[in-house]
Amino acid sequence: MRRKTTLILLAALLVLVVALWRYSTRDYRPVFSRAAGELIQVRDSTGFGRAEDGKQLTEVTLVSDTGLEVRVRVRATGERTGTRYPAALMVGGMRTGRETVDVPLETENLVLASVDYPYDGPIWPEGWQWVRYLIPLRRGFLETPPALLLAAQYLYTRDDVDPERVSIIGVSLGVPFAAATAATDRRLAGAALLHGGADIRRMAYYAYADEGPAWVMNGLALVTAWMVAPLEPTKYAGEIAPRPTLVVNATDDKRVDPQSGDRLQQAVRQPKRVIWHESGHVHRTQTEIVVELMEMTLDWMDANGLR
Repeated sequence: MRRKTTLILLAALLVLVVALWRYSTRDYRPVFSRAAGELIQVRDSTGFGRAEDGKQLTEVTLVSDTGLEVRVRVRATGERTGTRYPAALMVGGMRTGRETVDVPLETENLVLASVDYPYDGPIWPEGWQWVRYLIPLRRGFLETPPALLLAAQYLYTRDDVDPERVSIIGVSLGVPFAAATAATDRRLAGAALLHGGADIRRMAYYAYADEGPAWVMNGLALVTAWMVAPLEPTKYAGEIAPRPTLVVNATDDKRVDPQSGDRLQQAVRQPKRVIWHESGHVHRTQTEIVVELMEMTLDWMDANGLR
């Protein structure tokens, strides 16, 4: 009887291990595509101000045939001249959301668009708050690529956008979402992955290692990596090719360690450009770093015919 019980437990453990392995390695691009659906309505288009470079800021609500609704902020000239410009989806930090398009001081001829993350709780819950927020955090993360895919559909339809020159720019936390979105939507002409990395477990531990005992933070990093395994950049970064990819990592980054940056660089395939940026981790208030990253991105876009 004891032997039979042991065999049953071992079999159950094996099934669990196989299920977890399949979950962590699964390609979620079909899931993202189904969740995004097809854009059927654009409503509530509201112009509300001007950016630093004088471009108009507008917000719209996009509606998919799946019921998905996405709030998007657009930065464009607002002029109806018949000229079609290159465009880029920008994905920044969780707290920046759709305000990411406001951050660069100068965007030259680009039309920029950003979406809100579909999650409004704490990014790094304290103590037992993890139990309360982990599922909503995971849901919000997995709903972000579909939101970006719907926003890309919207850009393709705008009369001031060249649909053949729409790229995606992921910054910091936005890098995993940008990589997954670019790998899913083959119409996106290229991807810039700035101050991000790969290996979510390692990044989660490195970013918050000082917040508590090592064994606790290791455990939380493992749980985080497992919960958001569908977004692991190493699964998608190589699928951006043969479209061009820019990868920029910071030499003095306190959020993304060099090994995570290396893993992302290695996961991306040619054609790619890799830059080690002599700076700390980017933040929207660090104007000099933001300007340098934007200049690198615009130069790379010029070199690859993306604008």
